[in-house]
Amino acid sequence: MHTQPKGQQGSTTVSKTKILVVDDDPQILKKVRPHLEKLGYAVASAEDGTAALKLARSMHPDLVVLDINLLGAKAARNHSIDGIEVLRSLRDSGNVPIIMLSATNITAVKSMTLSIGADDYLAKPFDVEELGARIEAILRRSGHESPGERILSFRRLRLDPGERRVWKDGEPIELTGIEFDILYALARRPEHVFTREKLIEHAWKGDSFCVPKAVDVHIGHIRKKIEDDPIHPTFIGTVRGTGYRFEDVPA
Repeated sequence: MHTQPKGQQGSTTVSKTKILVVDDDPQILKKVRPHLEKLGYAVASAEDGTAALKLARSMHPDLVVLDINLLGAKAARNHSIDGIEVLRSLRDSGNVPIIMLSATNITAVKSMTLSIGADDYLAKPFDVEELGARIEAILRRSGHESPGERILSFRRLRLDPGERRVWKDGEPIELTGIEFDILYALARRPEHVFTREKLIEHAWKGDSFCVPKAVDVHIGHIRKKIEDDPIHPTFIGTVRGTGYRFEDVPA
């Protein structure tokens, strides 16, 4: 039976980082929104510039993902402004981080958006994993809370990044700093396969002096501490030839 960690009774309310995604292509929104929500963000979307500025004023997003063109049918019907004008307006009214999306990768266009005040630029087609990584990097640089900082509760494990503590079935588990960072990186995205190199980025902050073999050693230590049977792990699975994934289920 699952029990709450001692001293951790009751639910914890955590304010999510808010992302506004603006694109006139419904397929882009359909792809991006659920991915960002899975990462722990609160996501709102708009298909034209006018709606985007209205949403930005009401929700005060922590970051905006903004398409340059916004030339879809809905934008045309609403006589809406394009992404460049939205960028100018957002930059005139505040310092919210902005990632521009564009179907072109022309250097002059990229330079223009960055000179106006965009924080990053991503050419279409793009990988949602890369977009997520860029969002996380910009939020970290700008001092906003990352969704990775929230308490994670699962059927048997609970991880608190504020206290850097872990509980299994309500009982505290002692992990080293590196062990906690590895486990937390995995637990943030259950069932996602992390390569050893990606875990190095999370736990060693990209330290080039760390070798992939060190990840295997630390995974072994973590398993000895949290698994019922480290030889047959149920929390951290090995994906042969690739890396590891977290397999407990959300509470």
